[in-house]
This record gives sequence, structure tokens and C-alpha cells, in this order.
Amino acid sequence: MKYFFIAFRKWNDINGRANLSEFWYFILFQTILYFLIYFIDGYIGIEYLDYSGYEWGVVEIFYSIIAFIPNITITVRRLHDVNKSGWNLLWYITIIGILYVLFLNILKGTNGDNYYGSPSTA
Repeated sequence: MKYFFIAFRKWNDINGRANLSEFWYFILFQTILYFLIYFIDGYIGIEYLDYSGYEWGVVEIFYSIIAFIPNITITVRRLHDVNKSGWNLLWYITIIGILYVLFLNILKGTNGDNYYGSPSTA
């Protein structure tokens, strides 16, 4: 869980690099937390907001807003680890771009220093 908290601590830091484990453990714990929030939201019976056929819980919306910026910054730092610009995140706009960014997040980071700094020690 330390990687999850590191991402939230560095919520506004797009400089530096995030290694594979830092990125994927953040994604894992965020997904687990999201599902817990989803079930708790439904169990408590908090009123849902209907949006495009999907029912959003109030706590879900709150968590999504809070986690939005840390998601972007850790992904940018992950792209820096494979020696790519954070602007590559804009590929998410296209369908093929989603696969491209996913591929970049799976790659092993560059050994040693690169243009974006030294490897993450987290």
C-alpha cells in the first residue's frame, strides 16, 4: 500500500520517474478500493445519480474526483521511466492510443539515468 500513498503524496509532481511496481501497485490498490467503495455505496443505499445508464454513487463520484489528478501524475511519471514524454498521455483520446499507452506502461524502464532523471527508489 505504500505505493498507493506515494502516488497521493506526489499528486502534483510530474517530474521524475515511477517504476513498474510503483505504477502497477497503485493501479491494483486503486481498483480494489474502487470496488470496495462501489459495494459500500450500494449497500448503504446512498442515492445514485443516473448518468448514461450507469448509476454512480455519491462516494464513488467523490473518490473519482480525488483520484483523478494522482492517476494522471503517476502515469506521466511512468511514461518518463520509459523515456517518453508525458504528452504521450494525450494518446488516450484515441482508441489505438489507449493500447499504445498501456503498452508503454508495461515496458521495463530505462536502466540508469535518462532525460527525466534517475530511476525511482520508492
